[in-house]
Amino acid sequence: MTTKGTITVNGGAMPKFNRKAIMARAWALFRETYKYPAIKFSIIGWKCFGWALRTAWAEAREAARVAAIPADVKAARIAVLTRTIELASYSESWPEVSRTVSAARAEIILLSNQH
Repeated sequence: MTTKGTITVNGGAMPKFNRKAIMARAWALFRETYKYPAIKFSIIGWKCFGWALRTAWAEAREAARVAAIPADVKAARIAVLTRTIELASYSESWPEVSRTVSAARAEIILLSNQH
């Protein structure tokens, strides 16, 4: 069974992606990373644009994955991450605390930005 906004692929439902938005994001990544058009495309090359396009697709797939998570599960995960940040200051290793807090904050932002 498919729902609105999905298509059937190999027996499973896959969300439809806005390809125009993905291509626009790829160009934005390309311009930002490689300083295009200040540096000519012929110098930068298609491989660099390919990287930007793969990155844009990965972002779109991750956004679709997060959007599929139920709201109550997201809220519970955010609560766990918030508590992790609170307790991290009791650790004896500052590099470990820094990594833990950074990762938790990044995941909270990812979970909070999706509707």
